[in-house]
Amino acid sequence: MNNWKNLRLIWGIVLLGLGLSIISYAIAMTIIDTHGPMVAYTVAEKLGIGQIWEKELKVGEYITIVDERTNEVLDKISRQVYRGDKIITEDNREYEVINVKGNRAMARKLGMAKGVVWKPEWDEYATLPVARGEMAVQGNKKAQIGIYYTHSDESYVPTDGSESIPGRGGVMKVGTALAEELLKKGVSVVNDKTSHEPHDSMAYHRSRRTAVELLKKRPIALIDVHRDGVPDPDYYNDKIDGEDVTKLRLVVGRQNPNMATNLEFAKKVKAYVDRAKPGLIKEIFIGHGNYNQDLGPKAMLIEVGTHTNSRFFAENGAALFAEALPRVLNLQAAQKAPGGITNPLSDTRPESRSAWTTLAWILGIVLVGAAVFLFISTGSVKGVKSKLGEITKTEFANYLGDGKTEEAANQDGTKDPKDKQKR
Repeated sequence: MNNWKNLRLIWGIVLLGLGLSIISYAIAMTIIDTHGPMVAYTVAEKLGIGQIWEKELKVGEYITIVDERTNEVLDKISRQVYRGDKIITEDNREYEVINVKGNRAMARKLGMAKGVVWKPEWDEYATLPVARGEMAVQGNKKAQIGIYYTHSDESYVPTDGSESIPGRGGVMKVGTALAEELLKKGVSVVNDKTSHEPHDSMAYHRSRRTAVELLKKRPIALIDVHRDGVPDPDYYNDKIDGEDVTKLRLVVGRQNPNMATNLEFAKKVKAYVDRAKPGLIKEIFIGHGNYNQDLGPKAMLIEVGTHTNSRFFAENGAALFAEALPRVLNLQAAQKAPGGITNPLSDTRPESRSAWTTLAWILGIVLVGAAVFLFISTGSVKGVKSKLGEITKTEFANYLGDGKTEEAANQDGTKDPKDKQKR
């Protein structure tokens, strides 16, 4: 008999430990999903190994990506390229990098990129009937696009006189041109010019604080504005609608939980620009890194020209690019959504869906564990049913009134009806 009691006690302790472990795991995963990149950046910074994150090349250095079969030059980029990185070219061919040696990378064609398609609703889009910078969305909440600058020193040599001006780089004027054009279209913009020097890979760690602050303003999308470091200005120079511009590159980090939704956003933007301003977007680069894009499903890094381009041309390119964002994001006056206001930037994150899945697993395991514990405690299925019936009668009945419990107590002599009269 004592052995049976000891066995039940041991099983109870095991199940309790299992339950606590599951709950602890769920909490830990939630923290990692929310703060993982920041924790990783902080640890890397303390250990002095920050360069493992979003590694870029020195200005003037670049990697050439070529087709493995034809040797066609697909891309030139002043950014470290890794096996598994992908590019979607200007004409929407998709390639995957299969080998990198020195400053040359080989890529294999995967076919035509899916999802870079014009949407019929863009044809029906009307001019926004709102005042400058007062775009309303979802229950009178102002639609906002957040703009910031991880590499706030980046500049354009022909017009700025230097490739780097700490704290006031020419790239900020390019981002301001983007912001001003969005304001003309009725979109409310937060243009944050916080400096994040020095220019190193840990700048993404520092700019993350800025991005998090921007999130408090409930933006629809976040745009991190950069310029490339390829030495050839003609690689980006172009003329669109009779105007001298630089082309843009869209960069999506493939090491974050929002990669799929951010890539979808980038593809939609390119699809719109391909028809409205053909040739403006040079490519989409899906590269090794996070780029703080885990913060939301519509976070984008853009590179507007390179350091050898005229900043004025880059400003023109950014202004043309602004046309796509209101259309793709559907920024127009809207009725309050059923169920109240939501934050479009964070509401569709995969973590919010996976949280419910995790909760369902926890509840399921707890219920199974409880059933097993009852079986061990009672010794039989009949005993489990009896125990559940007892719990139902004695515990749940208390929430429905004490009439039945008083009657039961009177029948077994544990309560005297006169006691109630004495009170």
